[in-house]
Formats: sequence, structure tokens, C-alpha cells
Amino acid sequence: MKKLLLGVVLLIALVFAMPLVLSDFGINLATEIYIMAIFAMSLGLIMGYAGMVSLGHAGFFGIGAYTVAVIGQHVANTYLLLLLSVVISGLIALVTGAVFIRTSKFYFLMITLAFGQLLYVLFWQLKPWTGGADGMSVSAVMNFGFGEIVSPNALYYVMGIAFVMSYFLLYLFVGSPAGKITRGVMENEARMSALGYNVRVYKLLVYTLSGSLAGLAGALYAYFNVFVSPDLSSWMFSGQVMVMVIIGGVGTLLGPALGASVFVYLQNFMSTYTERWPMIMGGLLVALVLAGKGGLIHWLQHGRRFLVFRKQTGEAVSQQPVKKGEAVH
Repeated sequence: MKKLLLGVVLLIALVFAMPLVLSDFGINLATEIYIMAIFAMSLGLIMGYAGMVSLGHAGFFGIGAYTVAVIGQHVANTYLLLLLSVVISGLIALVTGAVFIRTSKFYFLMITLAFGQLLYVLFWQLKPWTGGADGMSVSAVMNFGFGEIVSPNALYYVMGIAFVMSYFLLYLFVGSPAGKITRGVMENEARMSALGYNVRVYKLLVYTLSGSLAGLAGALYAYFNVFVSPDLSSWMFSGQVMVMVIIGGVGTLLGPALGASVFVYLQNFMSTYTERWPMIMGGLLVALVLAGKGGLIHWLQHGRRFLVFRKQTGEAVSQQPVKKGEAVH
């Protein structure tokens, strides 16, 4: 628990310190990174802790975004809109997940892809409500009872706090008995089933939690971007967030957030210098896959262990007694 509290405190300190050194563009970029980090962590949860790879995860992101955009035309309460985004996304994840988890591996990947494309077409066809291919602007303004939040700095702090709270929630779940059982199901489903666990219940639980968190990210993005379109639920967007998770590191909590940071940075900053920034991203992804060391977070962990090992080895050598003959020589 002390480790968790220390990590949360460090994240909060980082969130509050960054605006002191960032420009206006950097603050907007960091705000987007926080939102994408929440989205990437939601997908990283089912990929790294349940072994379920989804190509339709952007569908839940789109549901959360359109919930704020559509219902926000009639309801102004930010708490209610965020709650509806999470609940609706979670319910749809619960209903669809009950069917999806009956499949596995390649079949699960394809059925989630079909689900995402179904939502994409649905948002496209319901033009009177969603604006169709043209998308729609978001009229709802974020307000938690302390005044409207419209300035870049205020939005930055809200998204930063939401990111820290999401990390805290996921950390508690992963460390809980349900989280450990879910990871056991991923490693050996047959053994966990033989031990008496209902593996489908735990897979459905983590899938529902992941969908709810993705819906929250979509709702926050709607407030931040003030515009939504069917592209938010497309399979290409799902592929992008999967790349974020792989680059950051599958099977970790902060890995997907790190991958989201790298991806958004290259997409927004490097694209001003070259239109071939996807080649840089593709090269980084290929290098990580071929190296076989996991994502960036795994490389950082390996580097830290190597430095600790070198330090311990050096200390052990320096503490060895020197023989008298060697000293004279």
C-alpha cells in the first residue's frame, strides 16, 4: 500500500509541476496525452491481464464521446454526463462481452473488429442525432459546480487528475483477488477452471471494467476536443491504441500510458517536421517486437536492473580482501 501511495503522490506531483515548464501548446498536448493514456490503459488491462486482444475497443470510446455530445444537448450536469458515459459503455461491454468471451484468440479479435465497425456504421447512419459523416460539435461545457472549465490549464488539471484516479483504480483491481485470478486465467485457463473458478465470469468482469474506462476516456475527449465524429469508433483508431499499448509495454499499468505519450508526441510534434512520422512509429514498433524485450517500460526496467547489478558487482569486487603478495606486487 505504501508503494501505491508513493506512486500516486509522484504522479500528482508530476501533473501539477508540468505546467510550470510547458508552453500553451505543450499543455494542450499533455491534456490529450492524459486522455489517450486512460484509453490505452483500458485496452492494456484486457490485453496484458486477461489475454484478450480487441480491435473494436474504440467503439466504447466513441460511445462515451457521443453520450456527452448527444445527451449534453439536453442535460448540462457534468457529473451525470460522465456517469452516463461510464454506465452506458459498461452495460454495452457487459452485454456484448457475454457473447465475445465465448470465443478466443483470433476469433475474439475478429468479432470485436466487427463490433467496432458496427458502431462506426451506426454513428455514420444516424445523421439526425450524430451528424453522420460530418460529425457534431459538443455543446456541453464541463462544470463541476465551481464554474465552467474552458481554459487550457483548467482542462489540463481535470484530465491529469482523471488519469491519476484511473491508474489508482486499475492498480487496486490488478492487486485484488479478482485481478490475480484474472491473470491466472490468462496464463492457464484450463488449470483455473479445474480449480473451480468460473473463468468466464472473471473475463467478463475485466472486459466490462475496460469498456467503462474507455467510455470515460471518450467522454473526457468530447469535452476536450468539443467535436466528435464516427472516426472515434473506427478500427483504425482501435489499431492506434493497440500500438500505444505494445510500444509502452503489455502487462504493465504505466506502459500503455507511456506508449500513448510517445504516440501522441510523434503524431503532433514530429508531424510538423515530416509527414513520414508513421514510419518512425512503425520502425520503433518493429524494433521493440524483434528485440523481444517487451515495450519501453520493460526496457527501462531492464536498464534499471542492469545498473543495479553493475553497482552491486562493483561493490562486491571493491570489498574483496587483497592478499599481501598482490598488494606488494
